[in-house]
Amino acid sequence: MGPKTILVTGANRGIGFSIIQALATREPTNTYLLGTRSATSGADAIARLHALGLTARFAALELDVTSDASIAAAVQCVVRDYGGLDVLVNNAGYAAIPPPAAADDGAGLRAAYADTFAVNVTGVAAVTGAFLGVLRGSADARVVNVSSGRASIAALARGDMPPAASVPYSVSKVALNVLTLEMARTEKEVLFQLANPGHCRTAFNGFRGKRDPLEGAGVVVELVCAERGRWKSGFWAEEGGVMKEMEW
Repeated sequence: MGPKTILVTGANRGIGFSIIQALATREPTNTYLLGTRSATSGADAIARLHALGLTARFAALELDVTSDASIAAAVQCVVRDYGGLDVLVNNAGYAAIPPPAAADDGAGLRAAYADTFAVNVTGVAAVTGAFLGVLRGSADARVVNVSSGRASIAALARGDMPPAASVPYSVSKVALNVLTLEMARTEKEVLFQLANPGHCRTAFNGFRGKRDPLEGAGVVVELVCAERGRWKSGFWAEEGGVMKEMEW
């Protein structure tokens, strides 16, 4: 299998940046497209990757997952400039915290859920749907959706985790898992996977996570790089180099 073209959304910081960094370290001959909402943030991220000594081919791709026009333009750019796409990593995420019920007339609650789902669920559905035709042209097409341990209803039911700081985020990741399962059932030419990077130290959570984001990126890297068939379509985590299937 020759060099691949890989797109990661939300790639300018946090886990997305670490996914690019880890992938480029493991497979430096690939082309990595950093999906970001602005060309400036993408260029800044690429400069940081070069400063780390990485030699892979990087390019910034302006992509707002909540904008159909932006998504369509990104697809056109990928086809025109790179000739296709082998792997899509849907990493871009958002977590809104609703205002206290006593101070909200309901609008704040609705906005928190709508804004979170617009990125974490609808955005993934829109981006994946737009790129499916391009992905089908690859001999080893894959989609990896970045989920969360909070998407495991079994773990939540057991009380394995403290209450969520953002309930809309937790609910959206459960919905993302269902979306991914449905896509995997109907799209046989593309391998769909869900990745749980764990609670990583990023700006997304105020750097309160327990894991380094490069550690969290490990599960995505393995799902992207492993020989096809090594890991079945499912919900995966990784710790200490060991892959484990998550409970639904």
